[in-house]
Amino acid sequence: MKSVTLFSRAYGKKRKHLLDLVKSEVTSMIDELDVRLARFGTDKRGHLSLGFDGQDSEFVINFLVKKYGKAIRLENVKEGAILPGSFLEVGKVGFGLYVDIAALSNKSVDVLIPLHRIRNQFSIKKPLRTIANSLVFVDNLPVSVKITDVDYRENKIEGELAQSTLTRFEEWVHDDHERLLVFGANQEMIEIALRKTKHLEDIYEFEELGAFEYSLRCKRSTRASGIVAAIGPKMRDIPMHLFIPTEIEAKLNA
Repeated sequence: MKSVTLFSRAYGKKRKHLLDLVKSEVTSMIDELDVRLARFGTDKRGHLSLGFDGQDSEFVINFLVKKYGKAIRLENVKEGAILPGSFLEVGKVGFGLYVDIAALSNKSVDVLIPLHRIRNQFSIKKPLRTIANSLVFVDNLPVSVKITDVDYRENKIEGELAQSTLTRFEEWVHDDHERLLVFGANQEMIEIALRKTKHLEDIYEFEELGAFEYSLRCKRSTRASGIVAAIGPKMRDIPMHLFIPTEIEAKLNA
């Protein structure tokens, strides 16, 4: 059996629904191939974990890795590498932010971005919680990190936000469109809710941040808070966060 642990995670109240969608996709894809789905599930963190039997196993795994990303062995995490990740347990500690990069080891090993690096990268000399609240650093937000230090013996990794992520925040903050961040859902689930509430036309752009993470860029005349109020009852228990540039600038300049 060939196995793979993917980077993307199924989490939240709609976890089972997301897993069913992925499993249905995989089952449909391998229907006419020489391959059998031998194992399907997640690891403790929710990263998709699959096993296949058959001659076409490698082909299927390569396809899934291209779409959902791949976990990385801790010993393959090197200084200078730029890796995809997502924030977790934001606000639990004041000395930095932790990023899950799906590093495989005997235990979960996350990247620590120390507070001093965050302050330097954003030129903000404020407490971490103020920075996180202002810039909408929230759990499950996809980011890219640059690895700055790895201690394999102590299972410790440090890093900083990659330039691509810094650029994204810079563009968002100076954009004149409000955004709604929706995590733990796929685009179809979001679009169904928007259609039912007649708000689909109020969305200027869907930006796919991850497999189940989206940024909805609203039209200039649309308030993201109004979208939340409308679709909230249709998407109960799905985390949604407002990214409103004018409010962010006001908080950072306070």
